[in-house]
Amino acid sequence: MNFTAFLSYIIITSITPGPSNLLMMNEARKFGFKRSLPFNIGILSGFIILGILTSLLTTSLYKWMPMIEPYFKIVGAVYLLYLAWKIAFTKGGKDEGINNQSSFFSGLFFQILNVKSILYFLTAMSTFVLPYSSSNITILFFMSLTIVIGCVALLLWAVFGSAFKKIFSKHNKAINIVMCLLLIYSAITIF
Repeated sequence: MNFTAFLSYIIITSITPGPSNLLMMNEARKFGFKRSLPFNIGILSGFIILGILTSLLTTSLYKWMPMIEPYFKIVGAVYLLYLAWKIAFTKGGKDEGINNQSSFFSGLFFQILNVKSILYFLTAMSTFVLPYSSSNITILFFMSLTIVIGCVALLLWAVFGSAFKKIFSKHNKAINIVMCLLLIYSAITIF
């Protein structure tokens, strides 16, 4: 296995904008890092659960993945379009209070359906790990590394959103439009 190629794939895929990154940044932008923690921990928990489940499923059902993938894509794209619609039609402003704040379970649910994350783990396992090793220890190591790097990248996006909260709040409508368009783009690129 080419470890450099694996690491490059994991880092680049983790740090580039995707639905989870954008939503964590947006939540931290609206509510600050601390107040966005329940939602962000939901996304991180979902990411970890998804990493474990996807890695286990990829390992055990390696031959069946191409038949299941289209259904994940459809569900994920529909959910991304729903989130884009929600962001586009959010009123925003000073009345964004605790009632509009996303919950742990909404973050967890979103992440479980996040096609980018599913494909992230499927690709990592099926391209870089399984063709070269069937050792449970090796699979566990690369699954853990993939999860840790992904979680760090997600947290960086939340920190970024929180750090630039004041700048973003001045341009709330424009930021929401950009976020909406990026989520629509993410939905389109699934196919």
